[in-house]
Amino acid sequence: MRRAIASVLMMTLLLLPGCGEREVRAQESFDALRAAVTAARDIRFQAALTADWGETTAEYTVEAAYDGQKTTLQILTPDILAGVKASVQRGETSVDYDGVILDTGPLDQEGLTPMSAIPVVLDALASAYVELLWWDGDALAARLYVGEQSVATVWMKGAQMAPVAAEIATDGKTVITCRIENWQIS
Repeated sequence: MRRAIASVLMMTLLLLPGCGEREVRAQESFDALRAAVTAARDIRFQAALTADWGETTAEYTVEAAYDGQKTTLQILTPDILAGVKASVQRGETSVDYDGVILDTGPLDQEGLTPMSAIPVVLDALASAYVELLWWDGDALAARLYVGEQSVATVWMKGAQMAPVAAEIATDGKTVITCRIENWQIS
């Protein structure tokens, strides 16, 4: 019995150094993505967003472009909004499409809207406090503080650790989920 317990303990001790290496690799991978996002002058991707106000939800597909100063979003779906463009810069948002005004209402007390969610995620990747990094299968996940009661969780995959999904939660309730495709950064 003692040999069995000793064997299990030895195997556990042998595995512990691998855990540390995996954590270091997670931190290095996230730091490399953060540096790339911070230095980027052109980030482009598509995102499928679901916004949840509690009593209603809405789904959008957008094409996003970040130029180092502002994020421009073009709505692809729903069809009724296709072609609407929104430019989001810190503290201001403008919507442009034949006089259309989008008033979807905020998702939280801090003014988060479906159109501001993408810039919030990009800002979080660039500079938000990292609460936790962990491996979720082959994806690296990062939980980042984005407001007083809000956190963003971003999942990244591949050699470049390209974001593939994100969600924003306020007061423990997920208000935005996002699937990210075709991530390109330069």
